Amino acid sequence: MKYSHIPLNILAHIDPGGAYGSYLHYAMAIFFVGSAMLAFIYFWRKGRLDMDEEPKNQMMRDDE
Repeated sequence: MKYSHIPLNILAHIDPGGAYGSYLHYAMAIFFVGSAMLAFIYFWRKGRLDMDEEPKNQMMRDDE
């Protein structure tokens, strides 16, 4: 059976949760975890993690 004439969104209904769904799931998970790790390493090396308490204290102060 040829799928050349079937739109791609129909192919997703032919194999729900199958191989292509697994590939997409793992690809997206690796992408998001990897980009978060790259951002963390970048800010860590630049010293811009801002883990101190001063921003919290500044937001908690009254605006009087």
